[in-house]
Amino acid sequence: MNKSLVLVLLCVVSLVVGGLVSYRQFATQEPALDQLQGISLPDVDQQLRNGSEWLGKVVVLNHWATWCGPCREEIPLLVEFNEIMADQGVQVLGVAHDRLDAARRFGDEVGLDYPSLVAIIDGHKLLAAQGNDKSGALPFTVVFDRQGMIAATKLGIVSMEDLQSMVQPLL
Repeated sequence: MNKSLVLVLLCVVSLVVGGLVSYRQFATQEPALDQLQGISLPDVDQQLRNGSEWLGKVVVLNHWATWCGPCREEIPLLVEFNEIMADQGVQVLGVAHDRLDAARRFGDEVGLDYPSLVAIIDGHKLLAAQGNDKSGALPFTVVFDRQGMIAATKLGIVSMEDLQSMVQPLL
C-alpha cells in the first residue's frame, strides 16, 4: 500500500470516530437543570413550559408542595414579591413537587398568580441539580440571573429581606 492511500484511510477513520464520539456526547446529553433554559415542565394547566421563556429576567424559582406546611406559609409572600418586583424585570415561578390537580386547586385557593410548573417525575433530580442534593427538603428557592444561571439559593422559608438581598445585586 502506498503512503497516500494509508494517509487517506487514516483521515477517513479519524473523521468517522470523531463523528461517533461527538454524536454520543450530544445525543445522550441531558438538559442542564442548573440553568433556567434546561427546565421544561408542564404548568398547572398542563401546558409545557420552558425556562428559556424567562431568559432576560431575574427569576425567583420556588420549589414547593401542598403537603409542605412551610411552603404553604410562604406562598402569599412570594405572590406579593412578584407583584412588587414585576416592573423591575423579576419573575417568580413555582415548581410544585406534587400532583397536578392538588397544585392547581391550592394555587386557586391562595390566589397564586405567577406561573406554577409541576415536577411530577424526577423532581429530585431538579432539586439536586439546583443545589438541594443533600435533603431534597422543601421549600427551596433558587434565584437565576438574567442569563439563566443560578445566582443564589435558600433552603427553608424565605423572608422579604431574603428575597431582596438575593435579587437586588442582579437588577
